[in-house]
Amino acid sequence: MPEPNRLLRAARERLPSPGAPGEHASRSEVAEAVNAWLWETTGKRHLLDAHYLAKLERGVARWPNAAYRSGLRHVLGVPEDAALGFVPPRRSAGAVDSLQTPSPLPGWEPGLVLEHAGHITDHDLVAPSRRTVLGAILLTGAALGAALAPFLHPLAVAPDRHGTAFAALELDAAEQFVSVLRTWHSTRGAVSRPTVAAQLSTHVAWLCAAPQGTAQTLRGFRIGAELADIAATMAWDAGEHRIAQRYFVLAVQLAHAAGDNALAAVALASLARQCFDLERPADGLDVVQLAQYGTRRTATPRLRAVLATREAWAYAQQGDARAFQRAVGLAEDYHAEGARDGDATTPTARSLDAAELAGVIGARYRDLARYDPKHARQAQNYIGRALQLRHTSRARNRAFDLIGLARAHLVSREPDRAAELIAVAVPLAGAWASGRVGVKLRDFHREAAPFASVAAMREARENIADLIAA
Repeated sequence: MPEPNRLLRAARERLPSPGAPGEHASRSEVAEAVNAWLWETTGKRHLLDAHYLAKLERGVARWPNAAYRSGLRHVLGVPEDAALGFVPPRRSAGAVDSLQTPSPLPGWEPGLVLEHAGHITDHDLVAPSRRTVLGAILLTGAALGAALAPFLHPLAVAPDRHGTAFAALELDAAEQFVSVLRTWHSTRGAVSRPTVAAQLSTHVAWLCAAPQGTAQTLRGFRIGAELADIAATMAWDAGEHRIAQRYFVLAVQLAHAAGDNALAAVALASLARQCFDLERPADGLDVVQLAQYGTRRTATPRLRAVLATREAWAYAQQGDARAFQRAVGLAEDYHAEGARDGDATTPTARSLDAAELAGVIGARYRDLARYDPKHARQAQNYIGRALQLRHTSRARNRAFDLIGLARAHLVSREPDRAAELIAVAVPLAGAWASGRVGVKLRDFHREAAPFASVAAMREARENIADLIAA
């Protein structure tokens, strides 16, 4: 009697049905989604059906072909075959069963990471109308922790000198492009995610053809991690959380393959921020603490400050004032130690200047004020300091500061001051109204409803409605 493949069945039953709300996906729905995705990505028709999927779940078949494995990984949202219980056939009598000796880094070996990256970018570059109905599930709780656990294990890559090496000028140009992308996104809002996804796709193809284990290729993996982090941030900004999570995890994997745990920790900090945005503070705290533990011996003070602000964020959402203030104190102490050489090449740590630190802490005090309004004054003080320190070119950051400060004044029941701040924020927010800036404006619009009878507030809410509707 074959052993049932419980991992495959559990993965299918975690996936919601597109046709029956409240139900999990059927075998037929999964098979259709796999065939559709394979057609979109390969141009070839495949005939996976519910009958064969049932055989896989019963354990009658254990090792589907490469195309089906690829499609099932994509649709069921897992990074490697082992997560679906797929076991390759033994090559000889002396071969070791992979269920008995699992890889210490399932799915995190550089070749598999690059294959995974190719699937993500291919899917992201397909027109939304042609994407599969069933996509990757959003990992939460223990599933998210299990997907990220390999970060704690060092990765040893055997040098392989075969392939086409990166030229120094190519790497320089790619790093410059990453820098330009970050600047455009934060100051102009003019860059699109397909541009980043296309660049990442090209870069992954170069990495696949490059000799492994060389300093140049490791540098190439690092560039790929930054591109994935930018794409993730853009998807998160647009509210596409499933795609964002896939890119954030990919950024961690690419940085890990590059041997750069500081960059991987920054990507984990970004993933934690997404968890907080989804009101999942426990998940975010687990991700942050994983990053803190993994870099406990190597993190610079500035990186420690970044991670401490994320830890504080979790406590603010949970209403734990004592733990929050402890984490904020640590963040300020670490930041006061100043920057180190490694910070210049680590995003987020590099950008955590005094203005950014004050803005982040202020916004978190505002979160804490939901539990106790007395914290609104602290929020106003910190965000006000951020606005004073913020360079005028940082329009997007200033828009966030102004909206956050206005929301803090709503908590302290000062609608006229809140409306005054929104009047300054709205002209700055236009380029980002379709993203998270627009989300924060909607939050203000909802929170300000009790003050709608105030003339200035009525005008502020009308201006927000006009901008969001435009």
